[in-house]
Amino acid sequence: MPTLIHRDVAALAPVIRGFKEKIRTPAPERFSGLCGFDGFIDTFVRLQSPPSMAEFGPKVAAAAGVAASYPARHLGDKFGGNGPLFAAALHDIYAGKIDVTYIGALGHPEVLPIFQAALGAKTKRLYTLGRAAQTTCLEFTDGKIMLNDMSACTEVTWDRLLECVGPAALDEALKAARFISAVNWGKLPQAGEIWSQLAARLGQLGVPAKKVFYFMDLADFETRPVVEREELVARLGPITRQCETLLSFNLKEAWQMAEVFGGAYHGRKDADAVAELTTYLRSRLAVDRVVVHPNNGAACASADATVYVPGPYCADPLISTGAGDNFGAGCLAAALQGLDDAGLVLAGNCASGHFVRSGRSATFADMEKLLTAWAAGTLAERL
Repeated sequence: MPTLIHRDVAALAPVIRGFKEKIRTPAPERFSGLCGFDGFIDTFVRLQSPPSMAEFGPKVAAAAGVAASYPARHLGDKFGGNGPLFAAALHDIYAGKIDVTYIGALGHPEVLPIFQAALGAKTKRLYTLGRAAQTTCLEFTDGKIMLNDMSACTEVTWDRLLECVGPAALDEALKAARFISAVNWGKLPQAGEIWSQLAARLGQLGVPAKKVFYFMDLADFETRPVVEREELVARLGPITRQCETLLSFNLKEAWQMAEVFGGAYHGRKDADAVAELTTYLRSRLAVDRVVVHPNNGAACASADATVYVPGPYCADPLISTGAGDNFGAGCLAAALQGLDDAGLVLAGNCASGHFVRSGRSATFADMEKLLTAWAAGTLAERL
């Protein structure tokens, strides 16, 4: 399989031109689809000293057995979860000209006000499957630490989804769908069955194969045992036979998935290694596209080739939680627009690059402005 690596933004000039032309072209239809299936309330804390994970780790280790105290700034609570953040970003990319149905753990017995305020105007319909989970997000200049209370995640099941949405309403949504976004398998123990059942139901409803884009992101699955990872891998083939599949990993997750097949890539971060890793995973996973995204670029491997595209790296992100979800939403939006693999990951890079600089999700117009500034060497750390 051939590999094309774009080393810098100058090398991206023809890709950027094609990207701008595609996103300026109106979509042939108003896209409709489903996103799910988690829901978190995130409490954000910004560590002030030490500001980086690299400095924080040794200090914590040195304080083991005694105690430690560090200055931090509480940034407040926000709706969270990979699914809600993804759905909101996808809505924003299309400037509201898309119909998103969200199904997830948004509260019990009703959708919590924090989710209603965040997603009510950005979705066609909200369905809640149970209690929201809780996360404390420790933000650093070079990453984040997520402290998750996931006890509510066991309530997200296929049977619960059928009960809350209703078979008739679900079938109506699936028949109209052009996309499904299924994220955060890592924290939802029963998510695999939901992913499989949705694809199978599309076939039962007579939806043509490959009509629906099926975006999947495992999120952090470090706690899932190898046998469950292997079970998930086995589910991918039937989903791909019905849908046009895209499986996305951040770099750490890609290293972990490679280990399932005996691949040793941990610690390799350069563009060539990322492209090689993406190719390796695509050859072993029954999906149409595999995407791997470190924080300074992304690679996409399909049946045709592997392509690596650098990203507009931000050394001092305003916020990092949600960057991956914005990246994924950018990739799915690009796929819906008919962009090729390079354009797909470029859209993801722009969406995440805009989000970490501004704290808000990009529109296609925002992506175009970012690309213009990046190519001109005038892209700032804040937008």
